[in-house]
Amino acid sequence: MKIRTTKPSDNKFYIRKANGGYSTCIKGKPTDPKANVLSNCVGYACGRFNEIIGKMKYPELNCNAENFIERAKSIGLKISNKPVLGGIMVWQKGSLSGNDGVGHVAVVERIDNDNQIYTSESSYGGRAFYNVTRKNSNGRWGAGSAYKFRGCIINPAIKEETKYFTGTYIVNVKKDSILNVRTEPSTKGKIKTYKQLTANARLQNKKLGNEKANGYLKGVVCTVTKVNSNWGLTASGWICLDHCKKK
Repeated sequence: MKIRTTKPSDNKFYIRKANGGYSTCIKGKPTDPKANVLSNCVGYACGRFNEIIGKMKYPELNCNAENFIERAKSIGLKISNKPVLGGIMVWQKGSLSGNDGVGHVAVVERIDNDNQIYTSESSYGGRAFYNVTRKNSNGRWGAGSAYKFRGCIINPAIKEETKYFTGTYIVNVKKDSILNVRTEPSTKGKIKTYKQLTANARLQNKKLGNEKANGYLKGVVCTVTKVNSNWGLTASGWICLDHCKKK
């Protein structure tokens, strides 16, 4: 999915049905002239969730933000206890049935690691659109103490796939095989020779039986500092993480 980093404009997912759009959400406050369900976290989250799907399949996501979990379950959607790509994060404020707040919702645009995500959001009475880098240092994914993170509504348009993070990996290719190290995160990248590997990588390969291996042997330990899909950047170059295991 393509990450949204700009405010929607003249996009029917963010315009009320009464005005020619797809949404059944209330008007935002202040009302954006090019997307009149904004400013409002509910109108935005409903629009973005369905925009990712490609059609307004779940217009029923138009209730108070903190009640999105129950509404989602009632229309057949599944819930995760942690953020998932393309999903709607749901926070409760105070009690679910009280008059102490209506909570908040946000859409997960990117997952950086187990403790950091990037979201797109809107706020009733506030900004029509904004992005946030959220960390889970307080157990509430950056929300204030009055809020409780309830879960994340899974977007059925996003296929579940293995997600890799930065950190330490062990090469797990078949015995006598070599994991290619490339100049870019793709099989189009040039394969590096043993002379282009770091001294540490060559030393590990030597201990594993082949100092002049043009890549990493099974058992090589490396640190991944950047991830691009299923590719990880190590000190020697890019490797396919499908052939590694996290240490």
